[in-house]
Amino acid sequence: MNPLPTRLRAFAPALLLALLAPAHAVAPPPDEGKALVAAGHNRFDKLCVSCHGTGGAGVAPGGANASYGPKLAARSDLPEERIRDRIIHGKHGDKAMPPWGTVLEAKEIDQLVAYVKRLASTPAGQGTGPLAPFDLNEQARIDAGKRRFAKTCAGYCHGFEGVGGRAPDFKGRTDLPAEVAYETISKGRQGADVMPPWGGAFSEEQIWELVAYLQYLGKQQP
Repeated sequence: MNPLPTRLRAFAPALLLALLAPAHAVAPPPDEGKALVAAGHNRFDKLCVSCHGTGGAGVAPGGANASYGPKLAARSDLPEERIRDRIIHGKHGDKAMPPWGTVLEAKEIDQLVAYVKRLASTPAGQGTGPLAPFDLNEQARIDAGKRRFAKTCAGYCHGFEGVGGRAPDFKGRTDLPAEVAYETISKGRQGADVMPPWGGAFSEEQIWELVAYLQYLGKQQP
């Protein structure tokens, strides 16, 4: 057998890589800044919400809940340095706060700081629901959500491409905010339109990919 011509031999490695490449595009890594805030939100809900309220709205003193703290949302007087110092060192006296610097790792503190900083810069009246760790318009994320939707959601309940199932169509639907979609997929729903919770089966990133696909369907013609 004659060897490949010199020009073809030069392109052989690239050709081999192309043939071995996966059929689906690999999703890009999560946006570092968004992922940091999203992780901080999750950690805040576990550690801080009992004192500072959901979304940092604050908890009123008195009543059955003796633990309360000031609101953190819409606080122009909370620069990053002050947020970090309070999380690490805590506070004694009135409205005492434990020092989380003795419990959390540096990266975990960075996550909380990023989220509280976002809360502080959020205008009053604007909530902060679950936060996506990447841009929901990324095509690779939409494609990943589409594949997962086709395997898990389409056949029994929601129909092919979110149309014609037992539930309302997703195409052209504009009344489904990303945060609501995430919560519904993660926690499920009871009542007439019962839906199982998928938070135990899918990672947060996988659920957000489903949300990205639903948001894409919402922009299509019904």
